[in-house]
Amino acid sequence: MAGRRQALATKSVFVDSSVFFTAVNSPTGGSSKLFTIKNIDLMVSPLVLVETERNVRGKLHSYQLERFFKLVALTQVIDQKPALKLIKKARTIIAEKDSVILAEAKLAKCDFLVTLDKKHFLNEKVANFLKSTTAITPKDLIELVEGK
Repeated sequence: MAGRRQALATKSVFVDSSVFFTAVNSPTGGSSKLFTIKNIDLMVSPLVLVETERNVRGKLHSYQLERFFKLVALTQVIDQKPALKLIKKARTIIAEKDSVILAEAKLAKCDFLVTLDKKHFLNEKVANFLKSTTAITPKDLIELVEGK
């Protein structure tokens, strides 16, 4: 029973731009499903929103921009700026283009960082850097919170 209770506890989830963009592009996929789960609190940074909006405007149809803004309304925008020292440390662990997102997720002190970038984020170096935050795919997070 305790394990089930723990699975039902609300978890904080930092959403990276790959997941956010995919949720906008595919309303029926796993990334989109994250926005419908009751016992998770989705967090994004302004950087994630800017990057995602730029990609939506540049790669998708104009009608999908409306979906982007609807999904933004379902998230908590955390206004934080990681220190340059933390970003530099993240650069030693991950590709430079991903270092700010990794630093933001660490600073957010969330339970999970959800990403589709398995190559760069789902490895032991990132896990050691994040410590109490687990980098995970949308599919794995859904299975975890739904107890599958």
